[in-house]
Amino acid sequence: MERGVTWQSALMWVIALVIVNALWLNVAGQTAPNEINTENQFQTHREIDISSVFGNNAPIPAELTTAFSSTSLDSANVSYAIKKDNKTVVASWSGDLNSDVPIWTGELEPGQYTIETVVEDGVLVEQDLLLQPFASVQPHGHVVLTLLLVALAWGEQGVRALLAKRSPSTKSIPTEKVPFKSKGFQQEQDSQDWEEGDSPWRDPIR
Repeated sequence: MERGVTWQSALMWVIALVIVNALWLNVAGQTAPNEINTENQFQTHREIDISSVFGNNAPIPAELTTAFSSTSLDSANVSYAIKKDNKTVVASWSGDLNSDVPIWTGELEPGQYTIETVVEDGVLVEQDLLLQPFASVQPHGHVVLTLLLVALAWGEQGVRALLAKRSPSTKSIPTEKVPFKSKGFQQEQDSQDWEEGDSPWRDPIR
């Protein structure tokens, strides 16, 4: 029975390990959108601060989507550039209003960035920067969660063993058996208590 309980407990911990790592994988794959420019709010220079995650300075996966449109112009020059510390150009693109703007994908190290978007008057811009902050620490998260679950599993087994040693062993208390008295013995004992006048052999009535 104890061996069956041990295997069941181990199976439960394995299932918990798979579920926790699957949840962390889902969290690490989620994106944090940062609105750069909209049709109603436009700035040529938009600054954005990318912070490190849990003190890790690893590059963070990023994606920049840009769409240019106009209701009054048929053609116009448009461009954008991503600059770190307003000096180093990380990515850039330039083209015409009717050109297909590619989606930029890459990695950005933690720091200060400036997104410079240059358009002519009458051009509307939709621009979003998507970041995956937890993707940079995804391997570390799997290792930490696995170690924590293993430590909890060993701790649970240790606590169970300690409680099993401290629990008092229950011993069966023998019940005292009352000697059985037969009816014959009771009648014999009762016959000794009869008085002389109570004899069943009486003289016949004349």
